[in-house]
Amino acid sequence: MSRKHYIISVVLVCTVLALFWLSPSLQVIENQSQVNTDKALVQPLSPNLMTQQTAKPILSTDKSASLANQRAAQLSIERIKQLSEQSQLQTSLVEDHDNFKRYPENNVAISEHNNNPISQRYAIDERTTINKEKTHSLTVWSDKKYYLANDQVWVYAVFQDDQGNRINSDLSASLLINEQDTGKALNFSTVNSDGQYVMQFSLADYAQGSGIYKINIRNRQFNIIDSVTFTLSQPDIELTGEFKDHIDAQGNLLIDAQVRISHDSQFYIQASLYSLTQVPIGISQLSQKLSAGEHWITLNFSGLMIQDAQENGPYVLQQVSLAKVTMPMQRAPLLENQYTTSSYRLEEFAGQ
Repeated sequence: MSRKHYIISVVLVCTVLALFWLSPSLQVIENQSQVNTDKALVQPLSPNLMTQQTAKPILSTDKSASLANQRAAQLSIERIKQLSEQSQLQTSLVEDHDNFKRYPENNVAISEHNNNPISQRYAIDERTTINKEKTHSLTVWSDKKYYLANDQVWVYAVFQDDQGNRINSDLSASLLINEQDTGKALNFSTVNSDGQYVMQFSLADYAQGSGIYKINIRNRQFNIIDSVTFTLSQPDIELTGEFKDHIDAQGNLLIDAQVRISHDSQFYIQASLYSLTQVPIGISQLSQKLSAGEHWITLNFSGLMIQDAQENGPYVLQQVSLAKVTMPMQRAPLLENQYTTSSYRLEEFAGQ
């Protein structure tokens, strides 16, 4: 049983048991280990992350416990289905369970662009803080969430009064790396035509290796402080630009992508598939250990998932997310519009 299935089965069991906590036939599952999830998708974990210094695994490997969790989850789902009236939560739970079973574990359908898990993961975090007196607010953000060592970083800030008017005030900034203050001050150099403070600098001038970088931004006059956080990555993986595609004997679309690896490691690759008319179809993902050099990896998109989208080819590899599996995850900046497949008819793919 894959770790992804185990994690989702645990979450499923916990939810449905909460809905039926008065039923004596169901037992509460206690002491579940916490797991790291990445929004909508569960990330495969490196073997190196599975063991801590205490030699206790993050997830139980007891297969009997896993099977018990699966049986309890299935029983609870069946009981919900038998209810004459279902709450919105119960209906959603059944739909999620059925959709999860519909496609292979490495595929996730995208119902609409706003629900694209890859887009959500790379979406800019805009933060707003209001002072204690509620007279002024500070809003801050950066242009990306993941950078490479030689990238340029752009940071923006907006300072407003309680009427929403953008005003000028002194802002100071300092850099922290992995929660350690570097003692290095940063400055907002200009205010653009939209009334935004703008800071721009090269990471090469400040970088101290991969990790979590934080810029604390403060207005002393009105006692407001907030921060912009991003990851400096060394993913050790990149696309070479070589692709090929075909439909396999099972009626699934396979897209082969060539990658170049700098150092041996475990890698995590996600890609979203769209129609040529920008209708979202779904995501393929894989985790694979690769050695230094060039390799071909295969992104498998379920034919049934393509059928459900009701879109003929060609198809576009809309987004590709490459990452080295470490703590924190070393994600490369998002790659977009990387490849367009051959033309395919919808009936060429596997159906129901």
